[in-house]
Amino acid sequence: MNSDPHLNGEKFSWQPNAKSLLFALLMTPLLISLGYWQLDRAQDKREILSEFQANQEAQPVGFEQLDVSVNLQYRQVQFVGELDASRRVLLDNRVRNTRPGYEVFELLTIAGSELKVLVNRGWVQASLDRNQFPEIDPVSNEVAGLVSSQTLGQVQLRGSLYRVLKGGLQLDDGIRAVENWPARIGWISTERATELFADQVFAYQLRLNSDSPGALTTGWPIVSVKPEKHTAYAVQWFVMSLVLLLLTLNANSNLSLWLKFKMSKTESEAL
Repeated sequence: MNSDPHLNGEKFSWQPNAKSLLFALLMTPLLISLGYWQLDRAQDKREILSEFQANQEAQPVGFEQLDVSVNLQYRQVQFVGELDASRRVLLDNRVRNTRPGYEVFELLTIAGSELKVLVNRGWVQASLDRNQFPEIDPVSNEVAGLVSSQTLGQVQLRGSLYRVLKGGLQLDDGIRAVENWPARIGWISTERATELFADQVFAYQLRLNSDSPGALTTGWPIVSVKPEKHTAYAVQWFVMSLVLLLLTLNANSNLSLWLKFKMSKTESEAL
């Protein structure tokens, strides 16, 4: 009979291996923390979707009716003002249905004020020639249905407010000031728009609805990853941590032999 208790299944014995224990001590907290991080992400996405649903169901309002003291993310609005097509921003590397393109941004000056709102008109396909910009028709008051002398040159736009969410990495495109319009840039936010346009810009951009005057190809995903997928990722991390603990226990003891011995003993007693 083998005298080494680690190789004997009659009695459970512990024979620690320093390297495997150190690896487990380092990796287990990491795997568990990744699982909880995914659960936090799932909760964040649920809050975003709930916020989107609530603000989408609210009746569209004009700028003067907005309560800027509350969170306006995804709030449905209807703004009247003048779009500046002479200073246009093309957000680069926007891919839809495997086709490269741009998202088109222009500034809207709210009627009766000097306030500027960054307007995302939607997506257009890019030319294979990088030196050739897409041809985009400006929005006229005839398109918007505003034809009185008081509203000449103004448009009525419908859409939802959006502010770029925190997090993620932004690659530096090297552009600090725009000398020639239209400007092709790698990323945009209302804070950056204030810098590029040299105008104070409202904290939220306006994403046009598909039925709004001036709308191009619209529609944006609310969240890139659904809460359910984050929860599934969390379960995977927790399972991996459990598997690591079991493997570590087995590598530092005679667990497998001991379990086999117990099972065979139970079977023999049952006969």
